[in-house]
Amino acid sequence: MGEFAGRRTGEDLEARIARLEDIEAIKNLKARYAYYCDHGYDADGMASLFVEDSLWTSNSFGTYHGKAAIHKFQSTISSEILWALHFMICPTVNVSDDGQTATGSWYLIELATMTRPSGGDATDAVVMSAIYNDTFVKENGEWRFKKVEVEFHQVSDLDKGWVLQRFRGA
Repeated sequence: MGEFAGRRTGEDLEARIARLEDIEAIKNLKARYAYYCDHGYDADGMASLFVEDSLWTSNSFGTYHGKAAIHKFQSTISSEILWALHFMICPTVNVSDDGQTATGSWYLIELATMTRPSGGDATDAVVMSAIYNDTFVKENGEWRFKKVEVEFHQVSDLDKGWVLQRFRGA
């Protein structure tokens, strides 16, 4: 295994506290991301979390370049995902030495109500799992998303599960 990440690094106390504050701010940013998803995919709220030249990409829901495209995606996804509950777990956040950029990863377990791929008014209970790999930048003293990359392991109807249906509609 690698070196123990919890050891004292020789940094002064102020630098160590600043790093911890940055990590907590980034975790709170990710929590706001989940909140906006789980409250009707609030496009204005979501877009406020990103820098202008950002990227949101996934292997299941497409790629969106720039804050405006991310806003548009968020404002339309609510017609496909009618309800969701994002569990963002096991965060790992690494802040750069200069405190201006960071990376982070989270596991996602998501429960959702989604429209059927075949169309119409029918809906399905859906379970999703993924890994988020994000890049952050500090803009005007506030952390924002530079890149959100979501690798879905499965997007499955709950009654079928990932063994019988790894990706719905595929």
